[in-house]
Amino acid sequence: MKLFSVYRLDRQDGQAAVVRAETRPLHRAYMDQFAARVRLGGPVLDEAGQACGGLMVIEAENLQAVHEMVRNDPFEKAGLSAQIDIREFRWQTRRPDDLPPL
Repeated sequence: MKLFSVYRLDRQDGQAAVVRAETRPLHRAYMDQFAARVRLGGPVLDEAGQACGGLMVIEAENLQAVHEMVRNDPFEKAGLSAQIDIREFRWQTRRPDDLPPL
């Protein structure tokens, strides 16, 4: 298994908060099936402390699996994100003991 970072930024048309609020229960239910593979996750906050995107570190076989997971997320099906960046990630600082050695 490899680690991947998923960094999302919300759409900027003034509707992101509404889309997030309406879709959050579906997003959480969807992500529950990946709980063992999401090593960390949560909202990215703007200067006012409001969610303006999200960040996750996901354990997966390959990049394609992460793209599929994100593509099927109810947040994305509802059009919440304006930008999504998915990259392989090497956890180095404070690396969890259950990850293989570097």
